[in-house]
Amino acid sequence: MIKIISLFLFFIPLQASILIGAGDFDVSKKNGHYFFKDHIKNAQHAYITEVLSKEAPNVNSVTIWITRNWKEEWFKAKEVQKEIIDKGYTPLFIFYYFADDISPKYIQEHKAAYFKQLQHFTCYLKKLNGQKIVVLNPEYNMFGCQKLDSMNDLFLKSYAVVRQDPQVLVGPCVGDFGNYNTINEPKEWKLFSPSLKRAAKKADFIAFQEMRGLTRNKPSQIKKTAKRAYHFAKYLHRTYNKPTMLAYLAISSYGKNGEKIQADVYRSFVKLLPKMQKEADLILFSIFHYFDYPGHVGYFNEAEEFFGVVRKDGTPKPSLHYFKKLY
Repeated sequence: MIKIISLFLFFIPLQASILIGAGDFDVSKKNGHYFFKDHIKNAQHAYITEVLSKEAPNVNSVTIWITRNWKEEWFKAKEVQKEIIDKGYTPLFIFYYFADDISPKYIQEHKAAYFKQLQHFTCYLKKLNGQKIVVLNPEYNMFGCQKLDSMNDLFLKSYAVVRQDPQVLVGPCVGDFGNYNTINEPKEWKLFSPSLKRAAKKADFIAFQEMRGLTRNKPSQIKKTAKRAYHFAKYLHRTYNKPTMLAYLAISSYGKNGEKIQADVYRSFVKLLPKMQKEADLILFSIFHYFDYPGHVGYFNEAEEFFGVVRKDGTPKPSLHYFKKLY
């Protein structure tokens, strides 16, 4: 009973006001100007919270990705404590061990290594004093894993490991896959139910993601992102009876009229975010990158480098104006 009560009390701040988050950890600065790390030689090092406090004061969460080859020295506990938690930001850790290699076979072959890394990560978490959120296995619902009943057991065991730290909220993250020409697709979203229905009952939240870029999507599809996210969040909340989180929104500005399209999506979220909070119990909204990320690779090819709301040289895109209105 004590554990249940403490978790409830811990959860109250998240319900009281939404967390608005942004990716990136450290950046560079020169003459009071901030830009993507290493963009200019002989620049000073700075933490993302220094930038956010001046440029996007609505942000109160910082995303940190924990990949398969993660090492503690990448995000030193003392630095996370001092530069993020002690400055009033909630760290959102995304545990991405299986990544794009995920499949039923890969999970089975690497399950022991996965839990070894998760335990190592949990020991790291316990060094941090304050509220923390852990999102597990984003976009796991592909390559056959969406039908895998044993995913429930993997999630449940993962929760138990992470909850060795009583200051953590933890939950899974599904990918929004399907037909982006439509904004409401419950038949598609129902496909991952076998892998989640048992695990969802013990989760603190259900997270999801939205990623779009002109290298993979039509402009009309990208512009529907906010409305689709609204319906997806409502579906998740109604189906699993848990708070929801948009763990990462990634809208690339790459391509013809890309910055305008990106800004249109953010403008739509300004209108829909209050409804998502009310109707889907959305407790966090975070963006993939604050700055554009040169050299970033992935499914969206060239568009991967342009998910930020600020260009790599630190100049704002039109989308920043609307991102700052999210709260």
